[in-house]
Amino acid sequence: MTMTTPLVELRGFTAVDPRTDRVLLDDINLTVMPGEQILLLGASGAGKSTLLDAIRGVVPHSVPLETAGACLVAGEPVLANTVAGLSRRVGNVPQDPHASITLPLVEDEIALTLENHGVDPDEIGQRVTDLLASVDADHLLRQRTDTLSGGWVQRIATVAALAARPRIVLADEPTSMLDGAGVASVMQVLTELTGTEGALILVEHRLDELADGPGLPARAVVINEGHIQADGPTHQVLAEHADQLEANGVWTPGVQLPQFVPAEEPETEALLSARGLTVRPAPGTDPVVNHVDLDIYPGERIAVMGANGTGKTTLLMALAGLLESEGTIEGCRPVMVFQNPEHQFLTHSVDDELRFGLEPNANTEASITQLSQAFGLDHLAALNPFRLSGGEKRRLSVAAGLLAARHGSDATVLLADEPTFGLDRAATTTMLKQLADYADAGGAVAIITHDQRIADAWATRIVTVSQGALA
Repeated sequence: MTMTTPLVELRGFTAVDPRTDRVLLDDINLTVMPGEQILLLGASGAGKSTLLDAIRGVVPHSVPLETAGACLVAGEPVLANTVAGLSRRVGNVPQDPHASITLPLVEDEIALTLENHGVDPDEIGQRVTDLLASVDADHLLRQRTDTLSGGWVQRIATVAALAARPRIVLADEPTSMLDGAGVASVMQVLTELTGTEGALILVEHRLDELADGPGLPARAVVINEGHIQADGPTHQVLAEHADQLEANGVWTPGVQLPQFVPAEEPETEALLSARGLTVRPAPGTDPVVNHVDLDIYPGERIAVMGANGTGKTTLLMALAGLLESEGTIEGCRPVMVFQNPEHQFLTHSVDDELRFGLEPNANTEASITQLSQAFGLDHLAALNPFRLSGGEKRRLSVAAGLLAARHGSDATVLLADEPTFGLDRAATTTMLKQLADYADAGGAVAIITHDQRIADAWATRIVTVSQGALA
């Protein structure tokens, strides 16, 4: 292979879902040369993840879409290779980092990639240590993967995908669950590992933070309804297509969320009160959540923020009564929306998932219809929740949580862990409005987020967690 051979080349590539006849990618022409870094922009469902799956061979080898045209990696047709064979050249940082974690220990998870690629066993230990240090995670070497926060899982999944030094890196929202320090370290690793000989294709929503910190990739490709709408220098694409990107609900630098003004609420008793709330991984161990006092009142919209691994998820899980804790919790029984949507799915269709546990009557039917339409789920009613895209799963999990909260016997607190993860600006705005409406109607909502834009625009109060305590 010469240096002029494209690392990725698609010519007239089309992908159709045979179950629905929906065209997911339509006549895609894209060439990626060594040394290029590309920002892939588009609304939820535009085809970004499908395009990445085609480059790494998951489409059509594992996901049986009907394809036409050519897709080549390092000059070889993807159809003539396997997913395992392509993984020697293509590293994938998935949208859902939990889905890629397979082993119980962090060091084993990263070592597995190196072992699968035949790295000398004498080199593996140091390579694992160096990779963890590159994302400030060297202290997690012997940690169990099932005890990690979402942000740390995302860092581990990233370095595991890059451990074998692939020439092509596909990164699908690699910073969505990261704090500010994590964004900087992960982007630095992605940039350094691709260098001048490799290529990076990045799907990302947190463009303001990249623009202010590591910088945006030099080239941008906009995909809309399966078509490539624009391809060129990033600054030029963002300037010339600003109106269309905004209309499509795509996150772009400098575009703000609308301000969600709280409804006027009289002083009243707290819906939920915690005193001395303490959570330990096991009896006698150091607490993850340490002596927290917290009151949540009707009408409140609380953003729970803080660095990765400081105890935010543990705090919400304890408030929901899902973890053993010390101290007292009084008041309503909260509804919990999990960080990983799949952890709460219980049925075999989207429609059944929305109806689960609800009393069938005119009010619940009206709510189901309203939320299905607002969250873009109405056309997915018959599909299995586990077959949805990442953004669709997230919207379904929050819709189901909202329905449970709305139609319980009493007003309650909805606790949601990263509810806007994986969503474009339009879907994020819709979700925040629905959550605000619930709080304004007499309930309360507390969400975990790393996005300061969301906290500033939506929250009536920000609670910062630091080392298991409220800062």
